[in-house]
Amino acid sequence: MRFVRENLFYVILAAVVVIGSGVAIFYYIGSDIGNTLKSRTRVSKQLSSLAKQDLKVNKRAVDEMKERIELLKKANDGDLQACLKFNKEYLPVISLPEGLGSTRPAFPIDPAKWNREGLYYTFIKAYLTQIDLTISPLRQGLEPTSPPTVQEIEAERARLAEKFTDPVEAAAKASQSAKLHKANAGLIYVGPSALDRYFTVGQTRATDDKIWEGQVNLWVTNEIIQAIIATNQQWLAEHQIPGAPAPKPSVPRSAVKRLTNITINESIAPARTGIPRRSLTQRETGGQYAVVPYKFTVIMPTRHVRRLSRTLETQNYHTVTNITMTEVGPTARDGFYYGVEPVMQVVIEGELLLLADWIRPLLPTQVAMHVPPGPGGK
Repeated sequence: MRFVRENLFYVILAAVVVIGSGVAIFYYIGSDIGNTLKSRTRVSKQLSSLAKQDLKVNKRAVDEMKERIELLKKANDGDLQACLKFNKEYLPVISLPEGLGSTRPAFPIDPAKWNREGLYYTFIKAYLTQIDLTISPLRQGLEPTSPPTVQEIEAERARLAEKFTDPVEAAAKASQSAKLHKANAGLIYVGPSALDRYFTVGQTRATDDKIWEGQVNLWVTNEIIQAIIATNQQWLAEHQIPGAPAPKPSVPRSAVKRLTNITINESIAPARTGIPRRSLTQRETGGQYAVVPYKFTVIMPTRHVRRLSRTLETQNYHTVTNITMTEVGPTARDGFYYGVEPVMQVVIEGELLLLADWIRPLLPTQVAMHVPPGPGGK
């Protein structure tokens, strides 16, 4: 008994452990664990048996899936053709005289024929004519104007000489009057210096890849000018009062008031420099399309910038990758009148995609290597 009293704590602890273990064993035996294990074993055997059976193919479901795949292929081919048509619809290839008053597309180039018939010079002449037409006063909707010349200001000063006897005041008034008159003579300030001409007057020869790049230059230039025309025409149409005569077009009333310059990277071969192009889209020329980066600078109110970029993107496969706005400096205002609304100098950077399935048959050999055939081998 003395031993029990001295080790009473350990005796009680041992008793608790024995009783707890017995209770746990009782509940384990009486629980559903055994049944659960039996159920899982049975399911495992059933799955194993099912895996060994031959698969039963639902022929109707397979046929329906094949039919659906064919419909999707046809729809995809239709979409591709629509995309190709959309891409090239407003990008006509320069035509060259064929004889007896007929013409033929310049591409693809037949080097032997071009050398024999002097078509390199003919193409350059056609390019120069068409690049001038992009900003011609005869182009519908453009209505270009320019700042007054020294002769025009002097003529205006002479006209105002009787009204303003002070020579300094007369000169200032003449300059203001001449600027206002020229601003009211068109919708946008644009001149030959704004264009990024690929060929120059007097040039008679170019390699095949340069001929192609000249065509690309003309396409992009025309696309930019067309977007500007559409933007101005949309803005004027929205403010036309129904039934009232259309107000006289003028720079102060237009959305895009001046085209300062255009810069185009006509080469679709980034490997020439060894430096890949970097842009917001991360696009590179390849088997699906050729990427043509460009940028242009305009002077306009900021509220019309989104209108211009949206118009550009919807008329073809253009993507605007960056827009920068800065204050219009004194040089850009000298001789120009933009109206009373504040304007900014806006630089728009973008990319035009030329779908490979369309341009590949047109490309010169030196350029085609950068647009490999697609998955179908086209």
